[in-house]
Amino acid sequence: MRVNVVCSKWGEKYGPHFVNRLYNMSKRNTPSTMDFHFYCYTDNDKGLLPDIKVIPFPDIPTIHPKYWFGADEFKYGMARCWDRPKTFVFNTHNFGPDKPTGRFIFFDLDVIIQNDITPLLTYNTEQPTKMRSWWQDPKPMQTRQFKLAHGAYTNGSCQVWSDDQCEPIWEDVLENQEKIWFTYTDGTDNYHSWRWGEYGAKLWDYFPSHMAYSYNRGRSWDEDDLNVGIYRPNCILCVFNIDLLPFEDESRGHTKQDDLADHNYWSIGDEI
Repeated sequence: MRVNVVCSKWGEKYGPHFVNRLYNMSKRNTPSTMDFHFYCYTDNDKGLLPDIKVIPFPDIPTIHPKYWFGADEFKYGMARCWDRPKTFVFNTHNFGPDKPTGRFIFFDLDVIIQNDITPLLTYNTEQPTKMRSWWQDPKPMQTRQFKLAHGAYTNGSCQVWSDDQCEPIWEDVLENQEKIWFTYTDGTDNYHSWRWGEYGAKLWDYFPSHMAYSYNRGRSWDEDDLNVGIYRPNCILCVFNIDLLPFEDESRGHTKQDDLADHNYWSIGDEI
């Protein structure tokens, strides 16, 4: 099986060490029997490891970060949906003349990969699959106010698909981007949650709750596993979302990956 790990980096929020760390974690947790490739969409490839295949962001206005990221108008109206460059990864034609095939797996830069990623790659090969916000109370997510202000049903920290399965996303973005940026203002998680049917069900399947957890939000609301700041060794992924909550709760953390000192999470080479 060919495995294409994909990430994206723009601006100054995440330095090259995040990409290099993700490369090391991904490669170490991919079986050696698989054909491993690692791609990074970026506007700055300085400091990246030589085995990382760099893809420049295509020069498309309103999507390429140079046209909007950091601009004053970014805070208002159609300039929002701050992580819109993530949508580039779904157009596999951007990967160059030797367009790769096989399984694609996208990771956010601040995830920690704790175990073998094979279960993520093989969970559902017939349908694109991504994380769900299992740690959120599902009832408030059914309201418009929650969708806009507090979070989304889906979580884009890990997304898996085969070949051209996600081309409809890219086609939709190109054709309807002004409407999308204006409607799904808090980010692409809201886009995936509601643009593709209720809870994204027309396109997406979801990984079960035992595969991943949030360091700051817990693992599963339904299973009452919401302890934060603890290491769950049997999960594949740990994510560091700090999305807002519909209520004040000081017990819900705001730790970022770089703040983490617990070396249960790290293996030699990941701390670069």
